[in-house]
Amino acid sequence: MSAQAHIRIIATGGTIAGRGDSPTKAAYTSAQVSADELVLAVPGLDEVAEISTETLFSLDSKEMGFSHWRSLAALIDQRLANANCDGVVVTHGTDTLEEAAWFLDLVGRWHKPVILVGSMRAGTALSADGPSNLYQAVSVCADPAAAGRGVMVVMAADILSGWRAVKISGTALNGFHAYPGGSIGYVSGDQVFFHQGPDPGPLAGRFADLIHNERPLPLVGTQFCTAGCAQLHNQWWPQGRDAGLVVAGFGGGTVPDTMAEALRERADSGTSIVISSRVPKVTVLPETMTLVENDWVVASRYLNPQKAAVLLSLSLAAGCTPLSSFEALH
Repeated sequence: MSAQAHIRIIATGGTIAGRGDSPTKAAYTSAQVSADELVLAVPGLDEVAEISTETLFSLDSKEMGFSHWRSLAALIDQRLANANCDGVVVTHGTDTLEEAAWFLDLVGRWHKPVILVGSMRAGTALSADGPSNLYQAVSVCADPAAAGRGVMVVMAADILSGWRAVKISGTALNGFHAYPGGSIGYVSGDQVFFHQGPDPGPLAGRFADLIHNERPLPLVGTQFCTAGCAQLHNQWWPQGRDAGLVVAGFGGGTVPDTMAEALRERADSGTSIVISSRVPKVTVLPETMTLVENDWVVASRYLNPQKAAVLLSLSLAAGCTPLSSFEALH
């Protein structure tokens, strides 16, 4: 680990910047603390790297979306172009952190490390995890072995490839895991350990051209399947060649017959449809889903609905067929 590394911390809000009225109550307000205040709350951080900070957003991450992450990607691009910047750490709310990490992986062509970090408890909570998570994130970012690994997430001492990171709990300190696969390393004290080589996503940087242009990023609707969902009215589904719909189906991507027929009709009218699954560990393949895969109706492979929506939006914005993007997942 090099104490001379210059790491830029970009704050965007979230629980890690939150404050509550009581150290023992669950209630708190997100995005109350600046980047400078976050750094001051971490003893010894200045011994890990030379730190500079800025606050891009002060938002609860439930308010974050594609336009925010595009602005974030553009800022990261700008900061990493500076020869004096060795890496970027982004503090981010955990509600949409997995989508943010996936989005940045898809648009970023960065050799220098980009780390996303958050917390499961506000800074005023008993045993707040934000300071330790931030210390570990900066430690990873400052480690020379972090270069060339793509976007990463550091939470509860685990190092996860950004494209694999998934939130699995709303309360546990180790609320993230990697799927498919597992973590790529961990932090112990002030030591960083990688137990495998670089693991950039299969689509890393594919949509880099979308960072700096004005092309709209389509919003994508999501249909969640439950028992009896065949009776649901489908008039709200988006329609048109620039519109997208992700279906969180059952198991391997099955949907009720009446819904399948409605989805076929909507696809014929121009809407792009991705079939994912409502299960925690998604595996939806062309041969397991109810619908027949084609250029505009695709299986999500291992992407959960929220990540499938990100890839579908970027694919539509880039003018490529959803099939060409989702087939590249491996």
